[in-house]
Amino acid sequence: MQRFHRRCLAVLLGAALLGAALLGTVLAPPATSAVSPTASIPAERSGTKVTAMAAGLAHTCALLTNGRVKCWGFNGAGQLGLGDVANRADGMYELGDFLPTVDLGTGRKVKAIAGGDFHTCALLDNSTVKCWGLNDAGQLGYGDTSIRGDAPSEMGNNLPIVNLGTGRKAKSIVAGGTHTCAILDNSTVKCWGLNDRGQLGYGDTSIRGDAPGEMGNSLPTVSLGTGRKAKSISLGKFHSCAVLDNNTAKCWGQNSVGQLGYGDANNRGDGVGEMGNSLLAVSLGTGRKAKSVVAGGTHTCAILDNGTVKCWGLNIAGQLGYGDTNDRGDGANEMGNNLPTVDLGAGRKATSIDAGALHTCVRLDIRTLKCWGNNGYGQLGYGDTTSRGDNETLSLLGPVDLGTGRKATSVAAGDYHTCVLLDNGTIKCWGFNSVGQLGNGDTTNRGHIPGTMGDGLPAVNLGVRIRAISTGSSAAHSCAILEDSSVQCWGWNIAGQLGYGNTTNRGDGLGEMGNNLPTVNLGTGRTAKAVATGATHTCAILDNGTVKCWGSGFSGQLGYGDTLTRGDAGGEMGDSLPTVNLGTGRTAKAIALGTTRTCAILDNGGVKCWGLGNYGQLGYGDSTNRGDGVGEMGDSLPTVNLGTGRKAKAIAGGDSHTCAILDNGSVKCWGYGISGQLGYGSFANLGDNPGEMGSSLPAVNLGTGRKAKAIVAGGTHTCAILDNGSVKCWGSGLSGVLGYGDQLTRGTNPDDMGNNLPTVDLGTGRKARSLASGQNHVCAILDNFTMKCWGEGQYGQLGYGNNLTLGEGADEMGDYLPAVAVAGSRRVSAITAGLSTCALLDDGSLRCWGNNDYGQLGAGDTRDRGDDADEMGINLRPVPMTG
Repeated sequence: MQRFHRRCLAVLLGAALLGAALLGTVLAPPATSAVSPTASIPAERSGTKVTAMAAGLAHTCALLTNGRVKCWGFNGAGQLGLGDVANRADGMYELGDFLPTVDLGTGRKVKAIAGGDFHTCALLDNSTVKCWGLNDAGQLGYGDTSIRGDAPSEMGNNLPIVNLGTGRKAKSIVAGGTHTCAILDNSTVKCWGLNDRGQLGYGDTSIRGDAPGEMGNSLPTVSLGTGRKAKSISLGKFHSCAVLDNNTAKCWGQNSVGQLGYGDANNRGDGVGEMGNSLLAVSLGTGRKAKSVVAGGTHTCAILDNGTVKCWGLNIAGQLGYGDTNDRGDGANEMGNNLPTVDLGAGRKATSIDAGALHTCVRLDIRTLKCWGNNGYGQLGYGDTTSRGDNETLSLLGPVDLGTGRKATSVAAGDYHTCVLLDNGTIKCWGFNSVGQLGNGDTTNRGHIPGTMGDGLPAVNLGVRIRAISTGSSAAHSCAILEDSSVQCWGWNIAGQLGYGNTTNRGDGLGEMGNNLPTVNLGTGRTAKAVATGATHTCAILDNGTVKCWGSGFSGQLGYGDTLTRGDAGGEMGDSLPTVNLGTGRTAKAIALGTTRTCAILDNGGVKCWGLGNYGQLGYGDSTNRGDGVGEMGDSLPTVNLGTGRKAKAIAGGDSHTCAILDNGSVKCWGYGISGQLGYGSFANLGDNPGEMGSSLPAVNLGTGRKAKAIVAGGTHTCAILDNGSVKCWGSGLSGVLGYGDQLTRGTNPDDMGNNLPTVDLGTGRKARSLASGQNHVCAILDNFTMKCWGEGQYGQLGYGNNLTLGEGADEMGDYLPAVAVAGSRRVSAITAGLSTCALLDDGSLRCWGNNDYGQLGAGDTRDRGDDADEMGINLRPVPMTG
């Protein structure tokens, strides 16, 4: 409890100060301050798209298309759900991919989001509810008053679900000032939190949700009348309103200024006999029904069945929209037919509405936005601080400028800021910005002076989720497939391997990443399914199964029947870049790149390889290059003979050797074998002479009954995940890259392999989910979604805050080898390794460390990361893929 009292006091003090500042806007608008107009983010590069949003008193949350949530603004009570009390978006490097998603539990996605004054709630994909933030009145619904989300390990699986009763699920969730309500799957309503004005609707003023035994089956449903159910609900500071199944509206709670709409100033719901059938429907006029109702701070508005709007309650700033400052709903004969409709303009109707403390915004049927009421901070969005609706007709009020060609999808109003979801899936916010609630990386208000709306108002940068990454074992560049299936590449670009039509490195200087990093032009309408990187070339499998390659082609590794370089000059990419001819009707399922060659698994399970073949790494029984001369590709390029009836499931390319997992789980390797990397108990190369492939090429002996699930190849070593989750490695053991606590070579002697080849010690009980290999280091994602790395660490590529080599000493593996601290409690989804290492996390962000000579870490400089103690963990910033 001590933690609560200390933090709650600090939060409430902050709230009081903020409230005092806000109330001051009613009578004394602040002096305007200049803000430089900022170019809006282009729609196609605006990051992860948004499906819904919620605004609290001074924080904002967005529900993304991937079912995840990001929140920014004031965080004094942990309402952002990030395990701390640091505000977000009030400074640089706090938005985009730097802004984490809220962790709501393993595999969980979000269906809806709600923001209260200092707390946030989410409706999850399994129809359960989780809440976090301030909990002084039990508004989180956990039977206590403990704040959640303000300290590590309080979110994710550690954040409980709100107990709504046996077998009950939620259909919707809403949050008010300090109370919360849910519509359940049977269309009943339950509410919890502060109840001093009867806002919970239980006929008393008892707080609920702040002590054990008050939730679940013990929490009653709100009585809405005999047989009545709820279609929607909205919460104000201290009052609640619901649209019922018969399209009437009922409101309860505080009524000091008529915000309940019953023609008096009497609270409802705080005394016995005031709810149920005794609570009348709000009179909206003869024959009129409610489509939706929104509760503001101390006023209420409804969209009626004919698309008109009526508002009632406090009107000190014209927030009711009637051209005066007269309150309505607190006196006789002010409701029903006597309550006028808001003049939205000739023929205009409302489709959605939201209300802040003292202002109202409505989305019209033509998808424009109008706002009225207090405008002390520019929250109306008209480029000034002049209130509207207090002495003028709203029909003359123009639409809020949202940007060239942009339309409004929905609107959300915080106390003194406003956000709109646009038709391109982005969010724009304006108004008060004391703590970054507008999401612009500063504390400068927007919408209060000319030039700060429209195209001058940036969209909130929510980042780009990354689906796949590639940094080849010998590569000094990286490529990523983004959520929209586009490709971005950065790092070394000597041969145009980034695919931007020049040889300029990217990521080694300020301002080169994010929105300034272009996407690779793959051709009209084309997107990528997979991407792979070699030393100086890159290849992608496109959405139609074709392959395109760019960069250096001196050994034919691009597969175009010549030795030309592509992607280093203008006009060579996009539709001008041909697809690789894989043979009549053939497409690619997987692709792997070595230093100077390319291999693809075809749709029929066959393998084709092209490029440098001097050691037999192409697998054709000779040392001839393929793909560097006319007539060598397409049907003329044979498939690699893997044995009678055998097909490939996975493929990996080392510097000069290739390995494949076959359809029966066995492994075959060919090419350069001087260090035992082929795993056949000899130093011999294989695949460079006739009769060495096909059935003559044995399977690598992995141990009795063992099969392979995954395989990677490094400079002169190979590692495989076996069917029991263990890892075996063979080849050169220099720098401890095999992970056996020594530097011995394995795979050159007949007794090195099979049962004699030990498994890599990953720690007690640990198994591997996936592997990545750099030139001389290996990383594994373990079954608990952490990662461990071993081998050469001179650039910090192991990620342990030093440049030590690990894996060559007896006490350097297993439980002695710690998990790499990537980013707090985030899980690792995928890894890739070259001279550096990159990890894709479960929030879709990318973090890279190790060698950075060419900017391949995407950090805007050439400084290595991971070799100093303060460079990993939360100090390791994500690669900015947008904004």
